[in-house]
Amino acid sequence: MREEGEPDSDFKWKFDHRFSRILGIAFPAIYASVLFVFFLVRNVFPGPEFVILCFFIYAAYNRRSWHFVKDWVPLVTLFLSYEAMYGIMDNISGIVHVSEPVSADFQMFGLIPTLVLQQLYRSPILDYMGAFFYSLHFIIPTAFGFMLWKFYPKNYWRYSLALAISTYSALVTFLVYPVAPPWFGVNATRILFSLDHNLGAPVYRTIFDYFQPNPFAAFPSLHATYPWLISLYAFKLGKTKALPVLLLPLGVWFSAVYLGEHYVVDLIGGVIYASLAFLITENLIPRLLSIRSTH
Repeated sequence: MREEGEPDSDFKWKFDHRFSRILGIAFPAIYASVLFVFFLVRNVFPGPEFVILCFFIYAAYNRRSWHFVKDWVPLVTLFLSYEAMYGIMDNISGIVHVSEPVSADFQMFGLIPTLVLQQLYRSPILDYMGAFFYSLHFIIPTAFGFMLWKFYPKNYWRYSLALAISTYSALVTFLVYPVAPPWFGVNATRILFSLDHNLGAPVYRTIFDYFQPNPFAAFPSLHATYPWLISLYAFKLGKTKALPVLLLPLGVWFSAVYLGEHYVVDLIGGVIYASLAFLITENLIPRLLSIRSTH
C-alpha cells in the first residue's frame, strides 16, 4: 500500500512514458532541422546514414534502441556495402554499352524520349520538380523501411530482403553490362548539373561524386527499382488506399528520363528487378521454407 507522500508509481510511469515520446519526436525534429540548415549552407546532400541516425534518436527515446540497432544492421550494411561496391565498379567493369539502350528506346517510341522532353517541354518548374523527385533516391526507401519497422515488423524484414536482392542484382548487372546514360549516349543535357550553375554551388555534382562515382550504371535504374518496390509493399498493406503512393514512382521515373539520367528501357529494367525481388521474397522463399519444414 502506498504511503502518504510517496509518488504514485503508475503516474510516474505514465509521465516518463509520455515524456519519452515527446523527446522521441522533439529531438529527431531538432536534429533534422539542424542537418537541413547545415547541408543547405554547406551545399552538400545527406546520405542515408544521416536519415537512419534520425530514426535511431527516435527509437532511443522510445525504449527500442537495442531493437532498432539489431533490426537495422542488415539495412545499414546494405547501404554501406552498396556505396563501397558502387565506387569500384568503374575500375573493374568492361566495355560500356552506348548504342543498345538508344536503339531500344527508338524501337519502342520511334524517338528518344529524353531528347523530346528536353527540347519541347523543358522549363525551370520541371527542372526543379525533377531534381526534387530524383533526390529522394535513398531518403524515401529508408523512411519507408522505418515505417514498416515501426508498424509492420514482419513486412519490414521482407522489404529489407527484397531491397537487398534487387540492389545486389543490379550491382552485378552494372559489373557485367555497364550502360551509358542519355547525357553520354545522345548528348542530352545533364539538367542536374545545369541546376548547379543556377544555384551557384556544385550541389548535384557533389552528390554524384559521392554516391555515384560510376557514370555507367544506368541499367537497371535503381531510381525505378526502389520506388516501385515501395509501391508493391504499399499495395500489399493498403490495397487501393495505397494508390496515391504511385505518385512517387511516376514522379521519379519521369524525372530520371527528363533529367537525362536514364533511358526508358533502364526504367523497365528497374521495374522488372524490383518485381522479381518482390516475388522471390513474398512467394518463392516462403514456399521453399514450407517445403523444407515438412521434410
